[in-house]
Order: sequence, then C-alpha cells, then structure tokens
Amino acid sequence: MTSRDAAQLLLRTQDLARVFDRPGTDALARYPNFYSGLTFEHFYSYYQRHVKAELDTTTGLSTLRVRTFRADDSQRIAKALIAAAEQLVNEMNERQRENTISASRKERDLAIERLRGVNSQIDSYRNDIAMLDPQRQSQPLLTDIAGLETMKMATRVQLEQLQHSTPDSPLIPVLKRRMAAFDQEITHSSSRVTGGKNTFVPKISGYEDLVFQRQLLEREVSAADAALDAARIQADRQQLYLEEVTKPNRPDYAAYPRTFANIAIVFATMLALYLMGALLVAGAREHKSV
Repeated sequence: MTSRDAAQLLLRTQDLARVFDRPGTDALARYPNFYSGLTFEHFYSYYQRHVKAELDTTTGLSTLRVRTFRADDSQRIAKALIAAAEQLVNEMNERQRENTISASRKERDLAIERLRGVNSQIDSYRNDIAMLDPQRQSQPLLTDIAGLETMKMATRVQLEQLQHSTPDSPLIPVLKRRMAAFDQEITHSSSRVTGGKNTFVPKISGYEDLVFQRQLLEREVSAADAALDAARIQADRQQLYLEEVTKPNRPDYAAYPRTFANIAIVFATMLALYLMGALLVAGAREHKSV
C-alpha cells in the first residue's frame, strides 16, 4: 500500500495527482508546491507522508490511514488501496498454489507421456505380429492340442487292450494309423506354439513384457494423480486472505490542519525565543554596567 507500485497504480486509476492538487487548498500542503520537485520520486515522498499503513504486531492487524484534502477522496483512495492489496494477495495465492502443484503435475504428465509411449509400442507390436492378444489367441490352439492328447491317450489305451486280448484284430493297424495321425497333428500344432521366432512363445513373451510395463505405468499415473490431488488440497489450505475488519470510513471532520495546536506551538515557540532574547539582553546590560 505504501509502495511505488501502489502510488503509480493510483496515479493511473484514481487520478491521484489531482487529489493532491485541489484548487483552493493550502499552497504549502498541496503537491506540487514551490519547494518540491516535480519528479516521481518527489511525488512518492509526498505520497508516503499522506498514506500510512501500520502493523500492530500484538494483534496482527494493519491500519491504513489516507490523508487528502477531501473526505470523499480519502475514502475512495483507501478503498482503491484495499482492492489493490486484495488483488495482490490473490496473485500471491495463485503463484504459491501453482508452485505447490506444478511439480506434482509435471510428474503426472511425464508418467502419462510414458504410458502413451508404451501404448504406442503395444500397437506397433500388434501390427508387427498381426495379433491383438497372442496369449488369448493361442488358447484355442492349446485347447486343440490338449484335445488331441486326450484322444491319443484313449486310442493308445484301446490299442493296448486289443494287442493284449486279440493280437490278430484288424483294428490294430487302424488304431496305429490313428495314433500316427494324432502324433503328426500334435507335432504340427506344437510347432506353432514353440520352436522358433514365429511361434506363439516369443510373441507372448514380448507382448506380456509390454503389458507389464503398461501396468506399472498405470499404477505410476494413479499414484501421481493422487499426489497431485493431495498437492491441490495442501495448496488450498495454505491460502492467504485479506480480511477487512472495518471498511474505509468517511471522516466527519477534517483532522488537519490542527489549527489550535499549531497556534499554541507557534505561540510557545515565539514566547521561548522572546524570553531567551530578553535574558540575553539583560545579561549583556548587566555585564556592561559592571
């Protein structure tokens, strides 16, 4: 309120120069006057003598006093200063809030960016292997292999029973050919699951690795988002406020100039000078007569 910024703001928005240069006011008290300069520094020095903001360290309350040549001007300037101070406090709150949450927001944004990168890698990997989910798409093939193994086992049991009970049965060659067909089909199906870089195993391993990375990053994003919410709550708790205990009042009478006090001071000063002069003259005469 007593800074150069405040004085410049009032000059722009409240026509403060005209407030201190009202027609018909005291030529010695107004600004500009014959003994002061016309620079902003001179005006600011004058401004500091007429705008006072004092802090009571005991109660924590600040008192603003504005002294102008009109009561309406004093009230208007005081209201403008309080509004400007409140705006400054709000700006400080916003900067403090932004500083508090900016680090958390940055961490969350970085985690989201990494997650997007992994998702892009998963999309590229799916295009490369021409599969959406190799592990899920391998399940039917594994089910078929398991079914073939079951039928092969049943055929083996039947073959062993025939070889034991009726070694000359014409079904034995048929069952053997069926066993060979099962073996061939199982070998063919298994070769699609394991055995080379184009099988399901390396595709599943690469896909699961990317999915695992995505899961970790999803947890990181969730944790970063929770930390950002906590930072926002903490920032809101640290807000500063400017509370008006009493609003700027319009004076009922002029406090300055203090006519009687000034007259008394001048009278007392002149009387003291007169008495001092009289004592000096009396002393000089007494010394001369001796």
